[in-house]
Amino acid sequence: MPRSFAAGQAFWGKIRFPDGDFPAYDRPYLIIGTDGEYIEILTVSSVEGKEWKLSIPTNREIINYYPPFPKNTFVKLDSFQKIHVKDLTGIHMAAGGKTLDEKELSEIIIAVNKIKDS
Repeated sequence: MPRSFAAGQAFWGKIRFPDGDFPAYDRPYLIIGTDGEYIEILTVSSVEGKEWKLSIPTNREIINYYPPFPKNTFVKLDSFQKIHVKDLTGIHMAAGGKTLDEKELSEIIIAVNKIKDS
């Protein structure tokens, strides 16, 4: 596991959902911010077979998804979590730590902030 993280990186792991449950399998997460020993993340999912989920207003398709995601992906804008890095166990970085397109990341952060501010 890297000692530091950067906005735009992604990783696979099992992070507790806001409702307290853990996912049954490793999921992808996008890092949208760092704050000392914390990272700010969003849950992401592949579009394949779930195209209908793109019509949900709190889901946003990532157009320039590679790197760090190998497949067409969407981000769940309402899944924001702030996680202490010490709680990240058993994760593995996506695409060797390469980051998401800067414009895509910026648009995602703006959309998340709109949700948080409403």
